[in-house]
Amino acid sequence: MNIDQIIGKMMGDGSIGDEKSALESWKKEAEENINALEDIRKISSLSDTLKDYQDFNEEEGWSAFENTLLQNNSEKENPNPDTLIKSIDTNIEKETSILNLRNIARVAAVAVIVLGTLFVFNNQNSNLEFEGQDYASVDKSLDVDLADGTSVVLDLGSKMRSKDERTVSMKGRAYFDVAKDESQQFKINMPVGEITVLGTEFTVVADDNHTEIFVEEGSVAYKFKGDTYTLVAGEFIQVVDNNVEKFQMKDGNYNSWKNKRLMFNNNTMSEVVEALSRHFGKSVELNNPKLFKNCNVKTTFDNSSLEQILNEFSTTHGLKYELRDDIYVVSASDC
Repeated sequence: MNIDQIIGKMMGDGSIGDEKSALESWKKEAEENINALEDIRKISSLSDTLKDYQDFNEEEGWSAFENTLLQNNSEKENPNPDTLIKSIDTNIEKETSILNLRNIARVAAVAVIVLGTLFVFNNQNSNLEFEGQDYASVDKSLDVDLADGTSVVLDLGSKMRSKDERTVSMKGRAYFDVAKDESQQFKINMPVGEITVLGTEFTVVADDNHTEIFVEEGSVAYKFKGDTYTLVAGEFIQVVDNNVEKFQMKDGNYNSWKNKRLMFNNNTMSEVVEALSRHFGKSVELNNPKLFKNCNVKTTFDNSSLEQILNEFSTTHGLKYELRDDIYVVSASDC
């Protein structure tokens, strides 16, 4: 006898004790199931905080769960007599079933609380998440002020990306005045090696197979192939083809690219062409260095092009030069 027949008999006072007991059990079970189901639905509504979690689709998950419950309830609403009698005689099993549904609600509650806490934490972090930014100096040097107070000057043709408030990656040439923070190091990722500092001033040249670092103030740690090299003010390190060289910087024009001023005070021509190459980022070579061993230069150039400087040397020192495959070759002089 199904539950509809039992209800019909009761409405007509034709019920018997067992049928009445079955109806009461069915009613109690239905009420508790509905209450438990409502608890789970309320818990599910809390999962709105997880809406950004890409691997979880609340609507699909809830629909699948609800369909399963509806299917189970459909089977319970139309039981065969044997199943109904067995259900009446095994109230403990029914109560266990109800408790299991309650346990599902409790487990779901715990899961939502735990996951909710994690996602609230992550969402708080994401709200504070640093937005990386790209910088590139196209036709002139670029001044950059980073979020932590660090100042950077990017030379022409250089680029940098800020990854977080104290981490950048770069390629090209740049001058860093790093804001001091004892609690967090400032990091520079480069094609060859990595720099870590707390606060200092230094210049970096970095490309795919070459790195230069010159420290003006404070100290810098340079990490390369598992080794760490510490540089202090006045020291210079360069890495070419995986070979590391470290020495004192003697070129007073090393950072001339920042203020566009070149100053020579009785420098040899070899030192001059080296400074010109570094300043302009172009190759300048002496065809025969021995011809210029007695040729010293004492002058200053402000905002002058390479061609302007070479032409002036042609007038003052009888210098001759030509451009060969992007290399300025100096071949003669009156020195």
